[in-house]
Amino acid sequence: MVARRYHARWIPVFAGCALTGLVALLAMPARLGGSTRSSALAPMARITVRGDQLYAGAAPWRAWGFNWGIGDHVPSLSYFDDPTPAGLAVLTGELRTAHRMGANSMRVYLELGQVMQGPDQVRVRVLAALRRVLAVAESQRVYLDITGDLVWRPDHVPAWYERLGEQARWRVQARFWTAVARAASASPAVLCYELTSEPIISESAGHYQGLLDGWTFVQSIAQRRGRNPRTLARAWTSEVATAVRSQDDRPVTIGMLPVLHDAFVPANVADLLDMLVVHEYPHQGQAAAAIALVRGFAAFHKPVLLGETFMIQDDAATQRAFLLGANRYLVGTMEFFDGRDPAHMTVATMGDAIYQVALEQFIALRPALLGPRRRG
Repeated sequence: MVARRYHARWIPVFAGCALTGLVALLAMPARLGGSTRSSALAPMARITVRGDQLYAGAAPWRAWGFNWGIGDHVPSLSYFDDPTPAGLAVLTGELRTAHRMGANSMRVYLELGQVMQGPDQVRVRVLAALRRVLAVAESQRVYLDITGDLVWRPDHVPAWYERLGEQARWRVQARFWTAVARAASASPAVLCYELTSEPIISESAGHYQGLLDGWTFVQSIAQRRGRNPRTLARAWTSEVATAVRSQDDRPVTIGMLPVLHDAFVPANVADLLDMLVVHEYPHQGQAAAAIALVRGFAAFHKPVLLGETFMIQDDAATQRAFLLGANRYLVGTMEFFDGRDPAHMTVATMGDAIYQVALEQFIALRPALLGPRRRG
């Protein structure tokens, strides 16, 4: 569930917001503090997992950052389609903007066809481009959640990949992750490897689901066909996670749908992962239910990252209550970013207004969200 789907939903969301809350948020100051940049002389520490906590070197660490892209503006995908100096300059400028806003983490996306030229052949140029993006992130001291093995654009799927059977597809996905993790392994700027986003075991044929505006946000790892979906999910997770771990020891995870009873849920695959990532968009007035879901993920004693959330189905008050209430169970939160700093943007549409309100609230809550975890 990524930011592009928001484009078609701005107007009904705006109509459902509490207008008094929006007006108050629009009046909030743009910043609550100064730069968060660490000393340029200190090396960037690598991320590790200890219990249910993330560490940067010897220090406990929490994420506060963004999914990188909204609507049709997804510069990381565009760059990996065609890695040019101009594309890297766009990413560099936006990463600097996000860092000035306080981000210590960003989520970038890699589609399978961008990296894999054939079943056994990788695109060296794209892997070099990934290393360049990691170098820029390191210069800004921002960690990257590398989310891959994606097919969000069906018209970009290689024909050879579509002809493969289930097990052959899994082997290609494992080779994808072997190549990506090898390319990224030397950089300290890796937060985690997200094996894919919102996977399912489907009841019907077809690998790409969750269609909206030409994008498919849900990938079927396998068709059930009378088999145990939980067994299939564990087999795939084990195979692909092993590929990453053969090259790097940074955290391995999956971007999970907001459910606790299915194939790709903590009860089934948490022991195969280093951390858990949940995508949750509260409904208006239902912050408590959303908090309960996050608490359910935390019950498995792994670090839990709120990997996707935004003020899409709720109002500002609900989103604020959710973020603050869920925070004790989390090691970080990521909203969405389209390259614009809400303190220096022109509001021309309802979408602009919601974007500005949501991010101003997120920025205002940053000190609380990065504060010590109060568990219980």
